[in-house]
Amino acid sequence: MRRGMTSALGVLLAAGATLGATVPVVAAPAPALDWQPCPENAEVQCATLPVPLDWANPGGEQIEVAVARRPATDADQRIGSLVFMPGGPGGTGVDSLLAGSPFSPELSSRFDIVSYDPRGFGRSNPLQCDTELVLAGPDILPGGPEKFEEIKRYNREVAADCRARTGPIIDHMDAVSVARDIDAFRQALGEEQLSLYGISYGTLVGQMYAENFPDRVRALVLDSVMDHSLSAGEFLVTEAETAEDSFTEFAKWCAEDAQCALHGEDVGAVYDELYERAEAGELHAPGDPSTPIGPVQLSSSTLGAFYGPNWQQLADQLKALRDDRPAPTALALPETIPHSVAAFCGDWNIDIDSAERYAQEWQRQNEAAPHMRFGLGGGVAWGCIDWPSPVQNPQHVPQIRTEAPILVLNAQHDPATGYNWATNVDRHVEQATLLTYDGWGHGVYDRGECTTSAADRYFVDGVVPPEGTHCAAVPPTENPTVRPYVGWGG
Repeated sequence: MRRGMTSALGVLLAAGATLGATVPVVAAPAPALDWQPCPENAEVQCATLPVPLDWANPGGEQIEVAVARRPATDADQRIGSLVFMPGGPGGTGVDSLLAGSPFSPELSSRFDIVSYDPRGFGRSNPLQCDTELVLAGPDILPGGPEKFEEIKRYNREVAADCRARTGPIIDHMDAVSVARDIDAFRQALGEEQLSLYGISYGTLVGQMYAENFPDRVRALVLDSVMDHSLSAGEFLVTEAETAEDSFTEFAKWCAEDAQCALHGEDVGAVYDELYERAEAGELHAPGDPSTPIGPVQLSSSTLGAFYGPNWQQLADQLKALRDDRPAPTALALPETIPHSVAAFCGDWNIDIDSAERYAQEWQRQNEAAPHMRFGLGGGVAWGCIDWPSPVQNPQHVPQIRTEAPILVLNAQHDPATGYNWATNVDRHVEQATLLTYDGWGHGVYDRGECTTSAADRYFVDGVVPPEGTHCAAVPPTENPTVRPYVGWGG
């Protein structure tokens, strides 16, 4: 996510205390994990761990968190446990490990790779909501007091439905609660310290872990980093700016590379025409008038293509939309994660309390992103307006006091976690070092030898690259990694 930098609430979290709690949290020692081969893949071990539903009341109701482990392939050279913190919110770390190790063979040989499904998702007491209701969301573009009230009513209705189906987990899905769950399975693993890697929204969990448990951090990589210091307005504008930056880079590529289906055309003008048709209700899937595409869908699917980035495919799709002819691949709409708003709203105070303010924030986004009109945040944050659960972990500058250095990775042209979010975090955290990937897309670790080896050396030897280190961009057509658009966790 991207630019802008004013610290917001400046809340100081004392190590070992839950935000808003009046007494320290004291939990019973975590039981040992009963590792068994996972049914889906016997190479991976699975277990569950009971944790408090509400960490402010550790003796109260318990839930189970699903965890998974890929043991180090070289037991004699094992260093410890490396925790993969998935993005999202809503990404499942268990599924990631079942599919393979997210790290290089060197790290997989030296560490037990451990991950989890965050509370409220996957196998960890998942929040259940009515699918039809979730998919029947309102038009989120501003339209006066009546539409603003419609958004508020919808958010309250979804929250009430989720609560009726799943109970109070809806109030306890914030990143601090997830960080406490991680420390519970640190105890269950028998580790004094953890090495941790967070991707996208997982970087917020990583920051909250380091803030609350600084002595238990052996190493921490924050890849494509969230900036939790931003006010709601700053969050929305910087998200729009980074989306527009990615569009600008796409248009530059299209002007220079004959492989672009729109090469030689004004890409911005093509996109603006499509957006205007979408606003007028005149845009539909190529050759299929029964499948309309609205302006929010158009911008969201375009943004999704920037995650890879998948520029050539995007150009093919935009040309097909413009010419109403089939594309080699269909225009991919963003994946719906039906329950993710509950986690996001536990971490972000979106204090938009009137139709006038809502319209103002959309205007600011439109000005910051004249083609894209808004960014990922604008497509998500509306769900927190009048959300009835408390904000357990509101924005603040994380107070991180680890002895271990922290490595921050970010692309210069990330469509979701903007580069100046990374520079803000680097500035806020004294012991952080920022490594810049001079390219595009979301997620840096596996972009090339430069990024992978820098992170691997840090995890194995504890050595961070020199401040100001840059890794050269890998042209998108040469990078085989496909990164689907799933919110911040791509």
